[in-house]
Amino acid sequence: MRKAFIILFVFIITLAWAQEPERERTLIHIEHANQLSKSAGIDAVLLKGAVHLRHDSTHFYCDSAYYYEAMNSFDAFQNVHINVNDSIDMFSRTMKYDGNTRFAEFFDQVRMMDDSTLLETEYMTYDRDLHLASYPHHGVTTRGDKKLVSEIGYYRDDLKEFRIFKDVEVTSPKYQMYTDTLFYNTRIDKMWFTGGGLMRNENNQEIVADSMLYDCQKNVSKAVHNIQVTDTAYKVILRGQYAEVWEKKGFSFATDRPYVVYYDGGDSLFVTSDTMFYHFKTELNQEEKIIGRRHVCFYKSDMQGRCDTMTYDMADSTIKMRVKPVLWTEDSQMTGDRIDIKIANHAVDSLFQRGQAFIISKDSIEGYNQIHGNDMVSKFLDGAIHHVKVTGDAKVISWLREDDSSLIGINKSSSKNMRIEMQDKSISLIKYYEGIDETLYPEKDLKESDRYLEGFVWREEERPKDKEDIFEMRQNEKDEITE
Repeated sequence: MRKAFIILFVFIITLAWAQEPERERTLIHIEHANQLSKSAGIDAVLLKGAVHLRHDSTHFYCDSAYYYEAMNSFDAFQNVHINVNDSIDMFSRTMKYDGNTRFAEFFDQVRMMDDSTLLETEYMTYDRDLHLASYPHHGVTTRGDKKLVSEIGYYRDDLKEFRIFKDVEVTSPKYQMYTDTLFYNTRIDKMWFTGGGLMRNENNQEIVADSMLYDCQKNVSKAVHNIQVTDTAYKVILRGQYAEVWEKKGFSFATDRPYVVYYDGGDSLFVTSDTMFYHFKTELNQEEKIIGRRHVCFYKSDMQGRCDTMTYDMADSTIKMRVKPVLWTEDSQMTGDRIDIKIANHAVDSLFQRGQAFIISKDSIEGYNQIHGNDMVSKFLDGAIHHVKVTGDAKVISWLREDDSSLIGINKSSSKNMRIEMQDKSISLIKYYEGIDETLYPEKDLKESDRYLEGFVWREEERPKDKEDIFEMRQNEKDEITE
C-alpha cells in the first residue's frame, strides 16, 4: 500500500509538470531608460541606463538592452534582474527573453530567489507559462541550513518543488544525502528520492534505499525497496523492503522481509520477524533496543531461538524472549513461559527460564536427559551449561553411563528445589532440597512412556542451522498459519 502511494504521487507530480496552458500573445513595454537610440545594422532599439521593461506582471531591470520590437523580444546586459509576480527574483549578467514564447535564458552568475530559497548556476532557462526554471549543468540550491547540489535541475515556482538529477548531494548539519534523482517540495519541506540513494543523519546512521521520502521538519525518513539502515555507533544493521526512521523519537522499524544484524565484535546476531524495531539513543530516548514482533527467529553461532516477541537491550546485553520461546545452545533445548538471556563477552553468560521451565538434551547414544521445574537459572562456561538451579517442583531424568559409555541405568528424581552440576555436557552431580524422591531404573524396567517428563517436546526440526535458515523458517511458519 505504501509503495503504491509513492508511485501514484510521483505519477501525479509528473503529469502536473507536463501541463502547458494556452498562451495569449502580449507585448513587451519599455517602462524606463535613460537613453533610447536606434541601433545601427540591426532592427533594434538600444536602451541604456536604469533600463526597466515590463511584460504582463513581470518586470525586467538591467544596465542596457537591445529591444527587438518586431519580434517582441530583447537581450539584457549587466546587472540583470527579473521580478516575477512580486514573489520571485532572478539575477544574471546577461539574458535573452522572447515575449511570444514567454521564455528567458540567463547567462553568467545566475541566481534565482524564491522566499528563502536560493538557486545558483551559470546557465538557466525560465518558462513563464510553465513556471519552470531549469539548468543543464551544475546548480546549487540553498534553503535555510540545507544545501542541494546536482548536475541537472528543474524548479516549479508555483508548486515550490525541485526535481534534480545526476550526482545529487544534499547536506545540512543534521544529515547528508547522495542520489541520482531527488524531488524536494519547499512548501511542505519534504524530499523524495528514487532510483537508489544514500542518506546519513546526525545519529551516526546511514540509510540506503531505492526510494525514500524525507520530512525535513519532523526528521522522518520513509524508504521503499532494498533498504538498509546502518548505525555505525551501535553496530546495528536493519534491512527490509519498507522502513521508517524517526530521528527525534529515536526509533526505526522495517517490514516486508525485515531483519537485523548486530555485529558488535565477535559473532554477529541475526534476527528476523514480521516487524523489526530498532530504538537508538537520542535526547528523548536513552535506550538502545532491538525488538522483533511476530514469528521471531534468530541465529548466532552459539545459540538459536524462536518466539513471538523478542527484545534485545544493548545497554545490559540481555535478550528477552516472550510467548512460546524456545532456545538452543550446543546440544541443549530450553523452553519456558519466558526466557531471559544474559550475554557477556559475545557469548551466553546466564539463562533465566520462568514458568514451565524445561531443558532437554540428547543422550550420547539414545534417550533424552531432561530437567523440569517452575523456574530455572543456568550458568554457562565456555558456551556450555555449567550448573542449573531449579526451583519449584524440580524433576530430572538422566541416562547414567560408565566411562566406556555402557549404560548404568536411567535415573528419575524429584524434589522441591535442585542444583545440578554439569560436566562434559552431562549431569555430574545433583543436590536435592526438600521432598527428595530418587530411583535408578535398569533400562529394561522402565517403559518408553515413563522415560519422558510431562510436557516433553523435542523441537530440533525447528532449529535454524545457519543465518539463511531463519528467513525460510519464518516464512514457512507464516504460510502454515495462513493455510
